[in-house]
Parts: sequence; structure tokens; C-alpha cells
Amino acid sequence: MGANAHRTLFSSGEHDTYLRSLTVETEQRTTLQVAREEIRDEIRSGLREWSGHIERRQLFDARMLASVSFADSDLALRPKFRMQGSWSYHTLNRATHTPPQEIDLDDGVFLPVCFLSQNGTTHPVVVSAGYFTAVERILTPLCERKGWTLVTDKPSCVRVEIDDDAHIDLALYAIPDDEFEELLEKAATSMQFDTRMLDENVSFAEQIYPRLPTDQIMLAHREEGWKPSDPRKLEDWFQSAINEHGQQLRRVCRYLKGWRDYNWTSCRLSSIALMACVVTAYDEAVGSIAENRDDLALQMVANRLPELLERRIPNPVVHGQYLDEGWTRECRADFIAKARNLVMRIDSALAANQSGTVIEHLRAALGDYLPDDEDLVVIDASIGAPTILNSGILKDFADHPDAREAVKKGGDGRYG
Repeated sequence: MGANAHRTLFSSGEHDTYLRSLTVETEQRTTLQVAREEIRDEIRSGLREWSGHIERRQLFDARMLASVSFADSDLALRPKFRMQGSWSYHTLNRATHTPPQEIDLDDGVFLPVCFLSQNGTTHPVVVSAGYFTAVERILTPLCERKGWTLVTDKPSCVRVEIDDDAHIDLALYAIPDDEFEELLEKAATSMQFDTRMLDENVSFAEQIYPRLPTDQIMLAHREEGWKPSDPRKLEDWFQSAINEHGQQLRRVCRYLKGWRDYNWTSCRLSSIALMACVVTAYDEAVGSIAENRDDLALQMVANRLPELLERRIPNPVVHGQYLDEGWTRECRADFIAKARNLVMRIDSALAANQSGTVIEHLRAALGDYLPDDEDLVVIDASIGAPTILNSGILKDFADHPDAREAVKKGGDGRYG
């Protein structure tokens, strides 16, 4: 006897599911997108007229000022933009506890400028501290008009609080202007270049950004100055995992983010750390899980989670860095304890022989976003027994009991 709870988590039908409840409502997404475009427009026009917001000695490297004579009007800064983070990974969730939890939209500001060489290294002619100052001064009038709050104490971004439920984080990058111009020229002459996409932001995001040199994207940091940082590495790593394991992996990442947000109003268990755990669990799994068994996929990852949280979590794209930096012994123990409770709840749910018990266990683990609808649960004596049913060979057995009966075979491996 066992339960199939897949449809409580995900379905293409019209009924409520956990994933649908986690999804940000269209109206709120639109509000954030409109705010993002207004912020971009303000930064774009403000940096082109930077001298109205900041003195040149604050914005540019002193050696550059000493060696080059230019009028302020001769050096217009033309930023480009590219979405980052959960919005671009398609793992964005609604907040569970508001406040203090908020929806986080990450936007990258990329400034093409000259780079200077010094002691075998290069860095932008724009001073990182001046970059922050300029952007903050540019955005202050807009925030005052809109009733937004400008947050200026984040180490590696400028934050704009849109309302009590959402904020936009702006990461400030510099890229070499000579590389940018060369790639722009190549894109403009390429047969693949779509002349309908001449908008500078679209052409940058689609044509230029993917081909920038990985070692020449510099992130502005308030305390540490300029730091090499290529945000594409995480995007490429996660997309590779999706390509290998399928869209179910992305959904499981969202389920675990929802579990975290339900169990903690705030904690140091980052989304990237959870994503790394999910990818590791999938990479190390024996066999595969059918796309229509997200409950088994979540169970598989949950069973690995306590062990993965007990040890260091390597950054998947930066050698020698870890995603559990700053965790105290107490917070790690708390993460592990709640992960073990998640395992217990999911195991109990899928072993139950009553739909109400299944729902009770899953809602205890994941919260009220999981629908309280017993009709979404299938209880069947054959569920959980035959290996072939759980290994992905029969993709639609939950909806076709006759076919399910026809393939009952022996087997002792749970996931194939």
C-alpha cells in the first residue's frame, strides 16, 4: 500500500498545486517588471549625464585623470542590463511569511569602460565606490517620487525596496569597452543578428553578454573594490543540470525553497546552497524518476539532504569557495534537524493508506501552500512495490491503472 502525491505538487491541470501556490502572481510580476524598467531608464539617462551627479575625481581612477584630458561631455557612460538570480533561473517563489520575507528580483548593470593595467592585473577606470555613489544619487529622486526605499548598506549591490513584499537588487559590473565594441560590431554584421532586436538591452543580453571574456567581468564591492565575478557561470551550471535531468529538477528546487521559507522566516540556507544539494542528489542517484512523480523526486532529494547539509557545500563554479560560509554550529544543526523532519514527513505521507494522512504530513512539512485536497492523492496497493513503476519506464501509470496492472514485475530497487 502506498500513496501517489504528485498532483498535490505539480499538474498541468487547472486545480491548485503546491507549485502553483508558490508562483508569484501575474500582477505582482508586472509591478516588478515595470519598476525594473523605470530603474533601468533612470540609470541609463543618469550615467550618460554622470557629471550632474558626481565629480569626475570621485568616479574615475586618479591615474586615468592624470594621463587623459577630456571634457565631461566627451565621456558618456552607457550601461547595459541583464537579469540574474532566481528570475533568470525560473526558480522565483512567492514569499511565505510577509514580512519579513520578500520577493527578490536581481538585475545586473554592466558598464562598458576602459580597463587599466597594473602589476600584471587590469581593473576598470571607474572607481567602484564612485560607481555605487553615482547610481545611488541617480536613483534617489526616482525612489522619492515612487515612495520606494533606497538601501545603501548591502556589500555588493544597491537595493530598491518596492514595497513590503518585494525588492530589486542591482549588482554593478564593469566590462571592457573595447571587447564590448568588437562584439557589438560582430553581432551587427552576423547573419544571425536579428535587426528587429536593435534595442540596446535586448541586443546586449542576447548577442553580447554570452560572448564576453569570462575573466574580464568585474563586480563592484563596497569594501573590497573590484572583484572578478562572472554571473554566467552559475546560470550555465544550473542550465546544464536542467538539460541533463529535466524540468523536474527545477521544480524540486522550488519545493525545497518553499520548505525553507515555511520553516524559517530568515536563515543562512541560501537558494544556491539548496540548488547545489538538489543537483548533487540527482547526479548521484541510481536510475531516474518519472516526470510525473515529483513526490518521489522530492523524497529522493529529501533523503539525501541531511547528509549533504552535514558537510561543506562547495560552490559549483568557484573552486575553493563554499556555500555554507558563515554557518554556525547551531544553525547547521537546526538545518539538519528540520531536513530530517522533512524526510520523516514525506516518507510517512507516501507510505500512508489514507489520503487525509498524506495531506496532513505534507502540509506539516511544506505549509499551507500545499492544497488541502484529498482528491489529488492516489492510494493504491501497487504503488511503491514494482521497480518499473518508479524508474521512469512507465511515464503515465498514475493516470492509467490498466496499464499499471499490466507491468507488475518484481524488483528491489526503489528508483530503478
